[in-house]
Amino acid sequence: MNGFLIVDKNSGMSSYDVIRRLKKISHFKKIGYIGTLDRNATGILPVAINEGVKVIQFFENQQKTYRADILLGTTTDTYDIMGKVLSSVTPEVFPVEEITNILDGYKGRILQEVPLFSSKKINRKPMYRLARQGIPLEPPKKEVEIFSIGLLGYEHPHIKIEVSCSKGTYIRSLAHDLGTTLGCGATLFSLKRTRHGDFTEDMAVNIDRINELKDIEDHLIPVEDVLKSFRHLVVEEPLLRFIKHGLPIPLAGSTREWTQGELVRLVSRKGMLIGIGMADTFTKAVKIKRLINI
Repeated sequence: MNGFLIVDKNSGMSSYDVIRRLKKISHFKKIGYIGTLDRNATGILPVAINEGVKVIQFFENQQKTYRADILLGTTTDTYDIMGKVLSSVTPEVFPVEEITNILDGYKGRILQEVPLFSSKKINRKPMYRLARQGIPLEPPKKEVEIFSIGLLGYEHPHIKIEVSCSKGTYIRSLAHDLGTTLGCGATLFSLKRTRHGDFTEDMAVNIDRINELKDIEDHLIPVEDVLKSFRHLVVEEPLLRFIKHGLPIPLAGSTREWTQGELVRLVSRKGMLIGIGMADTFTKAVKIKRLINI
């Protein structure tokens, strides 16, 4: 059993709680997930099983899409509704145009303050542990990219938005920043991840529907199907031994047809997935990044 199970995570459970539940169903040699979801968040959590774990690295930096509900007038120490309330006011009703203009200002590359209650490590210790101990911390800042952000609805005091962003973006920090700019404070009320790269909502199965091994088998996406968006390259028999020893193989065709750093799905003449390579147009070769044993 090798591939990806796209889980629809429930609120109230951590991302690793999903792994624990799956481990109780069966003993997998390898299992892991891509893109941690906060305990309060729901939605897509791609889980890699056995040989699928080997290709996690090729999906970690993909674009993600979220739908978020932001509550105006309340601030918390975690920037979401699960945290300790720091302030609470009755906010005024804001013009939709003002909210839209503020959201538009977040598009592109921005510096974002990392929430104190996060898994970001300082001196090899997660910030949330240090924050719980009352240790004073200067929140670090990181650059992220917002590809698109739009207003889905405004039912005062709730603002609903959709965001497509880069890896490492904190939607609860966006909620906090919006509240600061509006002057009333805000916190993230709910969050759902609806897309992770090519993984979409229609591929997902709710965690409560996974109770036995057959449920996993019925919804498992084979590794070769997960990699369908990668360029396909058939490796001839004489070159297989080079690949198995981690040696590069020649690029097929003209180098002008290739992009530097392009990921390649390597398959045998019989259609068997062999591994993942990366095109190097300077050396005119495909360098082996990962071998797959299926």
